[in-house]
Amino acid sequence: MRTFAGNLYKDDLEGDHIGVFFGTLAPMHVGHQAEIYKAAALNDGVVVIASGYTGDRGDQMGLPVEKRFRYLREAFSDESDIKVDYINEDNMPQMPDGWDEWTQTLVATVKRNIVNPDAKITFYTGEPDYKVELEKRLPQTGQFKVSLMDRTVLKISATEIRKDPIANWDYINRVFRRHFTKKVTVMGSASTGKSTLVRRLARTSNSPFSEEYAREYQERSNVSDDELIVKDYIRLIQGQYDANSREINSPANNGLTIFDTDAMVTKVYADMWLDEADRAQLQPLFDNTISEEQIDLILVIPPVTPYVNDGFRNMSTADESSRWAFHHALMQVIEDYGFMDKVVLLDAKGDSDDPYGYYARYLQALDAIQERTGFNIKHLE
Repeated sequence: MRTFAGNLYKDDLEGDHIGVFFGTLAPMHVGHQAEIYKAAALNDGVVVIASGYTGDRGDQMGLPVEKRFRYLREAFSDESDIKVDYINEDNMPQMPDGWDEWTQTLVATVKRNIVNPDAKITFYTGEPDYKVELEKRLPQTGQFKVSLMDRTVLKISATEIRKDPIANWDYINRVFRRHFTKKVTVMGSASTGKSTLVRRLARTSNSPFSEEYAREYQERSNVSDDELIVKDYIRLIQGQYDANSREINSPANNGLTIFDTDAMVTKVYADMWLDEADRAQLQPLFDNTISEEQIDLILVIPPVTPYVNDGFRNMSTADESSRWAFHHALMQVIEDYGFMDKVVLLDAKGDSDDPYGYYARYLQALDAIQERTGFNIKHLE
């Protein structure tokens, strides 16, 4: 196993004074950023190093050290004086027994990222114990020193963020936010009010939302459901995934994102319109995309509303039995992929003022989002 990997797309740092910021960084937060930028201001360049091992506190929450490295490299992609690397501690003795080997690897990792091997190197840490351990082991040549950061300036810790990321959302680095985002998908057959509900839920919670990519694609291409072929479905699958991902990565992401359908809905349409050979060709893409989506909550609207022909879906699926057949097929796909525990069926009934239950389902959806994701929607207070 490789012990470390470099940030290959950037030149090594030049200069006679190099800062080094290291830590678990699970996740990186604004306190880390402030110290990294301080180190950048006081030196000619900074090497940022994520360190960790299989089963560490980052890995336990789905952020292994390799992923943290990737996120950090993305976070500083436009900073020419900041270079990112990582140390995988799997082949080292566990701390506190691993300090000797870890310190040697730390120094080697820094030096492989800088041009001048004799540059003055300052390590920045917020842990007094780390300062003591490093100073015991760093070569006493005058090249290295350890600076203890003032952690009282920004009183936030990665531990607090891991315990309650939504409450500490403003402190999480934007690249790392995608890992903590709660993802809600609204699904259902044609003309159930999905798009309207998505828009209203998102605006109520002040969250970003995606629109149904199939509508955009089919209207632009002027192609109906029964005319779609394999290459069209590939574009639909990837297009919806990309549309949802854009909202996750949007600066407007406040911890909750709401999607108008996903690949499971597309799969139902593929099963309806494609032959067996074409479906088999698409199956690996469906499997991979659906597993990557990691939805937290699926809101399913049954076909209890009148069908309205908006010129989008094929009218052969407009009758009540066909819409219910689609609904049952959708529920089967959700079950097949193991997401039934994420499903809330929006089956609330309205009163005489709300005969089709639109408002009742809106309130039911808000309750489900708050209960299932923990996102505090002020509307419900």
